[in-house]
Amino acid sequence: MTFYMKPPEGNIQLNKLYQDAETRLFFLCQIHQCWGDIDQVRSIIVDHSSIRSNSDCLIEGSRKDRISHFVLRLTCLESGQLQTFFIEAETQLFEYRMECGGEQTVTHSVRELKRHSHFALRSMALTSSHQKFIIQVQKISDEILSSGMLECYGRQNCQHAIKVPWTVVESLVKERQVVVTAGDVEIHCHNLLQLLCCVFKATLEFGLKELSLSGAKNLIAIDARLRQVKKNLYRLYRKHQGGDYMVLSSNSLRSTDIESQVPNFPLCMQELHKILSSTGRLRHHARIRYTLYLKDIGLPVMENIAFWENFYSKPHKGHSGGCCHTWDGTDKNRYTYGIRHLYGIEGGRKNYTSHSCSALQDLQSQPSELGGCPFTSYGEDELSVLLYPILGDHLQLQEDVIKEVKAGRPNAACKTLSAFTIYMNKECRRKNHEEKKSLRGCDQDNIKNLEEDKNTEGCIPNLLDVKKRDNSSKLTLLPKLCEEQSRVSDLMGKKHIQTNQVLKSPNNSSQKIYDAKLQANKGHCHAKNFGYGVTNTKTINYSNSASAQIPCFKNVDSACSQGINLTTKSCNGIRNKMHEAVCDIEDLNSLLKYNFSHPSHYYLRTKSESNV
Repeated sequence: MTFYMKPPEGNIQLNKLYQDAETRLFFLCQIHQCWGDIDQVRSIIVDHSSIRSNSDCLIEGSRKDRISHFVLRLTCLESGQLQTFFIEAETQLFEYRMECGGEQTVTHSVRELKRHSHFALRSMALTSSHQKFIIQVQKISDEILSSGMLECYGRQNCQHAIKVPWTVVESLVKERQVVVTAGDVEIHCHNLLQLLCCVFKATLEFGLKELSLSGAKNLIAIDARLRQVKKNLYRLYRKHQGGDYMVLSSNSLRSTDIESQVPNFPLCMQELHKILSSTGRLRHHARIRYTLYLKDIGLPVMENIAFWENFYSKPHKGHSGGCCHTWDGTDKNRYTYGIRHLYGIEGGRKNYTSHSCSALQDLQSQPSELGGCPFTSYGEDELSVLLYPILGDHLQLQEDVIKEVKAGRPNAACKTLSAFTIYMNKECRRKNHEEKKSLRGCDQDNIKNLEEDKNTEGCIPNLLDVKKRDNSSKLTLLPKLCEEQSRVSDLMGKKHIQTNQVLKSPNNSSQKIYDAKLQANKGHCHAKNFGYGVTNTKTINYSNSASAQIPCFKNVDSACSQGINLTTKSCNGIRNKMHEAVCDIEDLNSLLKYNFSHPSHYYLRTKSESNV
């Protein structure tokens, strides 16, 4: 198992060099997208013939393996986004190799680490910080070999332990998996794999710094062949790592559009938005995550600033998680600078990207901070409450999602939600089209303003059931529930507009799910946020007016207080007798083939497929 300290030597044909680097990059994209689902990772080579036919470059320690690795190192020097991906994906590949190889592979890896660290100190020109790190690595490998840890690799109850500087295992310290004492961390046998992964990642980061300082960028600049290889590899990276959807983000969002787009967000970002809406504030790290996510889905910097100003210029509501800052005074300049900094406009001019799914899954909930991914941070009961507003009465799909979570496959669980959202969005569009066709026979003067809003995004059907009944002037309407009030124009004379409440309380559901339904009733006027209510009918008489309005209530309580009951029409599986949209896992099979590695890819994929 190689730590890639020693660069390759010799000659190779240009076409083979590019072919091996291309195969490796494609494999890294696949493993990065599937990470967390061991079955999918194992099936990558089987499922992709292009990788299977050139898998020699993936055999660890081989000459082709080292050449393809270092070609990708050169390629990512000038791209911070590609460099971050490369470090994460190569570390994941290293961990996968170690897990598959078992104790024998781990032993060989540690011995090779010791040998290559000796070579680096003896034969390579290193900076002082890099040299200090290699000395630490050399000492760690010696202690692992002499302590007997390799003989009981992976055991939970073992007395073997070594002490390493905490800077070597920063990720373990951050996740509170180890205890720091006098600057050192005690590593036991069951943490050995994490230790080696941390060493590999740090070795790779130092190697990239050394390569950058050595003038390798100039080497690429003066060699037309390497420039073309770099250009082709970067194009391949963007194609397979979500770059195809970045063109969608060029259709810039506005800050006022975010609320309507929330139903298409992944669950992690829906949670952040829900907390922001209810309290008006987010803690620092959660705010950074949400800002970067909004940036990556296409929100321009000034719109991003306006989005946060809208919340932070108002008093915080209830328990705001300890954040009491406002947009006034010096805080305004600080927040504005921070957002511009994340866009690469201020400070070091680094263009930050949003957090990956694997990074969010590694985050654990803290007393004052949210965890990153709900599928790794929450238990079954909490997840059931979160999933109900999305899946509604699709209990079998909810069980499928929970099953994936229990099996340790958070990516697969999130992919199921994405497929469900796409499917229901398509159903909304189809039903919308069918009902609009049925409206053509109606009096166009009465319904022309009912079709003004053609937006069907966010799984909110833009439908109004308009039916003439027995040649009378009575209309039966099913209003669209939205943030803005729906207007009915040109209703001449007195018309009877009847709204039927058909959502009923479930008979066989747990108390927590029922509470979630009641809570959903008190949310925004989204189809997703409405659940259950009482059942009766009320007729509203509108006088002759050019701007008669169907009221849009912020919650069910305010509607019921006036004796008015609303029928919600949802594409989230919350059924009503006038429109049913149901699906199961078989309906989603064709949509489950898509992978994504970032929450922003989830949204862009959902938008792209929903509009097909």
